[in-house]
Amino acid sequence: MCVTAQQDSTVIDVSRIRFHDPIGSQCWFISTPKGTVQDTQLPALHYEKGKVSQQSLGRLIEQDNFLKFTLANNSDSVKKLFFVPGIYTKNIRLYKAPANKPDSFYLLPDSITKTSLFELARVIRLQPHEQSVFYCRFNFVRTNVNIFVPRLIEHDYLRQWLQTFREKDRLLDIFTYVVTGILLLMIFYSLAVYVQNRNNEFVYYALYAFCTTVLLFLKSFNVSEAGEFKYFYEEYLDFMIMCGSVFFYLFFVRLFINTPETHPFLNKCLNIARWLLFVLCFIFSAIYFMTDKYVILNIMENLVIKLVFFVIGVIFIVYSFKNKDTLLYYLAAGNTALVFFSILSLGVIQFKWHFAKEQASIFNRGLFYYEIGLVLEMICFLQGLAYKNRRDIIERVKERERLKLENERKEFDKQMAVIKAQQEERNRISADMHDELGSGMTAIRLMSEIVKTKMKDTHFPELEKISNSANDLLGKMNTIIWTMKSSNDTLESLVAYIRAHAVEYFDSTHIECTVRVPTVVPQVDMSGEKRRNIFLSVKEGLNNALKHSQASQILIDIAAQDNLLIIRITDNGVGIDTEKLRRFGNGLSNMRRRMESIGGTFVIESNGSTILTYEAPI
Repeated sequence: MCVTAQQDSTVIDVSRIRFHDPIGSQCWFISTPKGTVQDTQLPALHYEKGKVSQQSLGRLIEQDNFLKFTLANNSDSVKKLFFVPGIYTKNIRLYKAPANKPDSFYLLPDSITKTSLFELARVIRLQPHEQSVFYCRFNFVRTNVNIFVPRLIEHDYLRQWLQTFREKDRLLDIFTYVVTGILLLMIFYSLAVYVQNRNNEFVYYALYAFCTTVLLFLKSFNVSEAGEFKYFYEEYLDFMIMCGSVFFYLFFVRLFINTPETHPFLNKCLNIARWLLFVLCFIFSAIYFMTDKYVILNIMENLVIKLVFFVIGVIFIVYSFKNKDTLLYYLAAGNTALVFFSILSLGVIQFKWHFAKEQASIFNRGLFYYEIGLVLEMICFLQGLAYKNRRDIIERVKERERLKLENERKEFDKQMAVIKAQQEERNRISADMHDELGSGMTAIRLMSEIVKTKMKDTHFPELEKISNSANDLLGKMNTIIWTMKSSNDTLESLVAYIRAHAVEYFDSTHIECTVRVPTVVPQVDMSGEKRRNIFLSVKEGLNNALKHSQASQILIDIAAQDNLLIIRITDNGVGIDTEKLRRFGNGLSNMRRRMESIGGTFVIESNGSTILTYEAPI
């Protein structure tokens, strides 16, 4: 509150007033404890003449205040003016008395003196050449924004004066409306996020933004209005709305960064702060509604509760910067800005700090600095939200990948179980074939040989066929057993088996067989089906060479390179006429079909000798 100094008690000539004129220096003033002075005692009060001492804010607000001033109309026409004791004043009662009889005063009725345009204004009428003494009794609203500037306003100028008064902070109002617009967007955004994701923390942020929006909007929109709601707002409601916004913000922070699980100490501090804030607001409300005190309310508001706000902010900021949590850094940066500019705002309002020469400058308005802090806090919050969303997306992707890998692992385990079962079944069948069929075929072969030995002088071609068939079936069965046995599912086993078969196959023939294999055979797994098709194709090629090539030498080259198995069979025989080959020859077509079935190729060449090339991926 600012109290206008009084220098002299002089008669105010209303005919000289143009538009409006502050009259504080020409008024007599006194304040007394509430309820100690009756209206009949007004003329007998010891008004201070001249300079009015700067009295404490609490004393003026908690007391009854009285003004005495003398008006004279030195013109020849009736003068009608409005008298305004101060912007945030209430219980205004205006008395009038003739100048020569100051004790003969009477109350100007409210029905006449009040105007619907501005409730604080009281109408004063002076006849030509009239001089009267006026007494005004009033109380200040319990707020620290009171300005004690008694003023006389020409009757026809009241509307323009109000418009000028309302627009004196036009730049601040524009800035405030911009900030409230941003807050409205934050409310809609928070509610949209809640509807989509059901994140409860955004409900609390929407409530926080809503409380702040209402606080700022009413501060700007209702600034020059008078009435019970405006007084109630300035005295009590604005501070309760601010406390409510902080209360909801504490809920939001707990859920947004999941303090119960990630930051137990901070969670404990926030819980204590919530309950402490609730208790202090309850005490503040009790004092407001049950007493007429202002000093205690002012101490509660500006020293106790706002100190709690400051301590909460400092604890959060210090804790956040001590912990290596990027999300906390963003929130702490926003809170740092809000705390800093809130201190500037409190200094401007409470301690009259000035940052510009012009009194009406926006830089001398506490609300401006508070709004800057809010904007910076929202910017940091949005950056933190973007970081949190990015982190959540990464975590969700990682979780999906983890689940995918887990499912793939389970599917792989199932496949391995199936393969293991198949391998066990293959091993069982191959063992049964070896033990049962093999022994049976061997017995048939031995018995046929015994019969041939006993019947030396008698030749039975059928016995020879039986012996040869038994030998052939025994070889095929051994091949099948080798194919089915899971322990042979390697490239090394295939190379060794082909080499052993080729050497054994040409051992009792006129053909000299040479097999060249790599010094080091790659350790590569190879399925039984692939081994079987490759071996049978090579076996068919060796069989054709023995029957048709008329060769004396056969070279078998086996190489493994670039994930490819290459087997090349070269003989020095008569060669083969590729143009006269039967188009659908069973042997060659079978070899080609077998190799293609495993993704390989088969090529036959003739350049004086025959070259068979088998290629298969490994």
